[in-house]
Amino acid sequence: MKKRVKPVTVFFKKLPQLLLAGVIFSAALGACMGLSILFSLLTGFNNVLVWGLGVIPGTIFYSGLVVVIRKYAIENDYVPVVRTFFAAVRENWKVFILHGVISYLICACAMFAFMYYYIQAQTDVTFAYILGFYGFFTAALLIMMFYAPLMSVTYELRWRDIYKNSLLLILGKILRNLIALVMIVAAVAIAVLGFVYAEGVWKIVLGVLIAAVYPMIITYIEVSMVSKGLIESVGDFVDPVKEEVIAAPLVTENTEDDYIFVNGRMIKNPNKQ
Repeated sequence: MKKRVKPVTVFFKKLPQLLLAGVIFSAALGACMGLSILFSLLTGFNNVLVWGLGVIPGTIFYSGLVVVIRKYAIENDYVPVVRTFFAAVRENWKVFILHGVISYLICACAMFAFMYYYIQAQTDVTFAYILGFYGFFTAALLIMMFYAPLMSVTYELRWRDIYKNSLLLILGKILRNLIALVMIVAAVAIAVLGFVYAEGVWKIVLGVLIAAVYPMIITYIEVSMVSKGLIESVGDFVDPVKEEVIAAPLVTENTEDDYIFVNGRMIKNPNKQ
């Protein structure tokens, strides 16, 4: 039996390949963001909400980054990066558009809510409590998005089942979720502080490095931290397979399940009408 290599060891051992996947995603996301900013300038709708629309098409490419990191960090399957990346994008682009819309709404609503409640809290302490509650709510939604992309590229599930299971796993694996969240917040804080205090050409260099590398680092933390809980709750990691025509009814131990494991793969139960 092949010995499993720890994610932290894989990170340093396969850093060039992981960086390649991260740079591809960052370049695609940057191009999408650039187009949305250009659109806002040309149309006169020059505000952060329009700029952020590039997140939605950019998220399509996130599936490639998640798959590469999952295969390297969790499965120790050192696949060709570019081919695997774009194969994942081609197979998962529809559901990742939905993930992009939800991510955009979470960020947009959180930004305005925090701004509004923070200003109001200066005159009324009640809004400070509301701000704290909304902070916990936003953190829960962010944790949900740790799971949704990974589930999408791993199991053949309907989008509503993906989000239902992601919501359940927020509290179901709360300790690992909190550790992952703290690690990500710490990593982002270091990047922000470094960028703020950098000067001159170093600010530009650091900004480019953060944009190119940090999506991969954050995703690596997410996948490494939540994978164990996801496997325990849903099943072993497999690549989703398209439904195939089955000539005869498939016999299972429980024909009432919506999804079943066949040859190590999770597929829709063909006996469930």
